[in-house]
Amino acid sequence: MPYTIGQMAEKLRVAPSTLRYYDKEGLLSPAAVSEGGRRLYTHKDMIRLHQIQALKSLGFSLSDIKTRLVSLDTPKEVAEV
Repeated sequence: MPYTIGQMAEKLRVAPSTLRYYDKEGLLSPAAVSEGGRRLYTHKDMIRLHQIQALKSLGFSLSDIKTRLVSLDTPKEVAEV
């Protein structure tokens, strides 16, 4: 089930503008965009956002975070995160 930007922001307690900024910076792009132009996110995107939040809480800059994000391309990689 895809989540809209508002749903994703509410679930993970971030501002929708933060999600748009992360998309602009290449940290977290939505999985899809609806016909109406809404950004749509998946559970995999939630895991990615958790990674970003965890690294940010440890004091990493966004440019450092970009290089440290773990790939989530396989089920094994998702499970390891």
